[in-house]
Amino acid sequence: MLPTFYSALTGLRSHATAINVVGNNLANINTTGYKRSDINFAQIMAGEIQGFFGAANPVQFGLGARTTRIGPTHLQGAVRANGINSNLALQGEGFFQVSDGTRTAYTRAGNFSFDLNGNLVAPNGWNVQGFTEVDADGNVVRTGTPANLQIDFEQPSPPSATSLVRYITNLSAQAGAGETFNTTIDIWDSAGQSHRLDLEFVKSETENQWTYQFSLDEGDVIEGATGTVTFDAQGRLSTINGLSVDDPAAANPIIRLGNLPANADGLVPEDQQITWDLIEFGGADDGTNDSHLTNFSSTSANGTFFQDGFGSGDLNRIEFTRDGTMLGFFTNGETHPLGAVAVVNFNNLAGLKQIDANFFQETGASGEPLLLEGNGGTVVFGGALESSNVDIADEFTNLIIHQRGYQSNSKSVTTADQVLQEIINLKR
Repeated sequence: MLPTFYSALTGLRSHATAINVVGNNLANINTTGYKRSDINFAQIMAGEIQGFFGAANPVQFGLGARTTRIGPTHLQGAVRANGINSNLALQGEGFFQVSDGTRTAYTRAGNFSFDLNGNLVAPNGWNVQGFTEVDADGNVVRTGTPANLQIDFEQPSPPSATSLVRYITNLSAQAGAGETFNTTIDIWDSAGQSHRLDLEFVKSETENQWTYQFSLDEGDVIEGATGTVTFDAQGRLSTINGLSVDDPAAANPIIRLGNLPANADGLVPEDQQITWDLIEFGGADDGTNDSHLTNFSSTSANGTFFQDGFGSGDLNRIEFTRDGTMLGFFTNGETHPLGAVAVVNFNNLAGLKQIDANFFQETGASGEPLLLEGNGGTVVFGGALESSNVDIADEFTNLIIHQRGYQSNSKSVTTADQVLQEIINLKR
């Protein structure tokens, strides 16, 4: 009967371990990105207690059970939004890559934040890995070895000089000679300074004709930025500086700005050319040219304004797109890609080694990390976290099963003890 004790003991150990696995799953039911662990048992077989030859059946018995695998099940957890833009969740395969400078690990827990140096870090301080090179087309270069994902909070969005202005304006056909109409728009130079661009119209004595003059910063007349516009009997723009609006050479006069003052940092703006957008060729409903300037009988008035320049801007907030691109939103209204988070995967997920902080490390069994091109169909959710994939109903069911298994093995021990006691009593 002695082998019975050892068989039951292996069962007790195995089921005690299984109860511990279930307890660990339940303990991590609210751990971000946690993957529940499963345990597998295998039979321990004794050698042959009776040899066999030819077609004779083998005679064997078991020596209990042992655990063959305890490991995570990499099933998707629920993704829940939390509004923290630096938090990330993965929908699909893959892991975020993190590093402490000497060691590299992988995790599904995206509860990241930016430290005072602009590094995106995990709660334990490990740096999230990604790519920060952006090409001339504004696309993040996702090749090479991922490095620390870092941003410069002080890096401004550069200014862009105004190159086009548009006024939707009506000049009253009822205006008398000498009457004026003024309109103003703010523009930007290449040094990031704003200027006030004034446009004054004066009604000529010639019928349906107005003169115009641009000036800068309340009074500095812009040399060469003057001319005349005339309208037909229906109030549509007819000529610009004596040339027909159907003549491409006449359309959209150029305003040239020179000798602009330096900004506060001593940077002198470049000479600037601004197109006055008057004619939209083929823009009318009938396919003819359309004008943004009219001469109807209503009062002189402006509709909408447009200019394409902007000043420099400070970083306002960070958001992540679904392909992992990190976008910076600036106070000047511009949005620039600042980098992208790296997403990697492994050929054998079961070979990964679990360590603290909900991290995994590669092993010889898992293989090397594979960078997912275009994230391999995996979606990155910004402002969200992946929940644990622990199911309470499953765990409680498993807890009952393993508890009964433990009780059954303990009964084997007590039964074997009783049988041995009976054998001992035979001598009396």
